[in-house]
Amino acid sequence: AAYALCGFANFASIGIQIGGIAPLAPERKPEISRLALRAMIGGAFASWMTATVAGMFLWP
Repeated sequence: AAYALCGFANFASIGIQIGGIAPLAPERKPEISRLALRAMIGGAFASWMTATVAGMFLWP
């Protein structure tokens, strides 16, 4: 459960992502904003896959 909960897939991360990347390419801010939710979902799946693999190796 710790691996699944320790990811950066939360709504605050969307703001951090947009706030950090948008100044680097201000003309692409609409595209960054459009893809932010997909990035959060992808991050959640990555955390869950890590938790799944860790659970397979650490199961008592």
